[in-house]
Amino acid sequence: MFRLLRLIFVLGGLGAFIWFGMTVRLGEQTLFEHIQAIWKTQESQDLMRGTKEKMGNLVDRATDKVVKGVAKNAPGQVNSHGENSGEETPPREDLPSKDRKALRGLIGHGLEKE
Repeated sequence: MFRLLRLIFVLGGLGAFIWFGMTVRLGEQTLFEHIQAIWKTQESQDLMRGTKEKMGNLVDRATDKVVKGVAKNAPGQVNSHGENSGEETPPREDLPSKDRKALRGLIGHGLEKE
């Protein structure tokens, strides 16, 4: 019973916030219009670009550490792109380049290209 009341309260609060953000004017604009105007400024775009660059580097370093940890338990040496450099090669599936690009995008390599 308490969960249901809490859910109703949270949904009511969320609905009130959305209504407020869309209808109540704070000066010449609503809350959501202010947020949109801030988002479009050059400074916020620079912040996003810098964040993507830093996160891309962080994802690359984390990926390398994970691959090195996995490589300790796998035969042969594996680099961060999943390629073996040792003589003994574990079995692997051949993926089309389209699928490889999609997988790299999932682990963060796609952040650098934007």
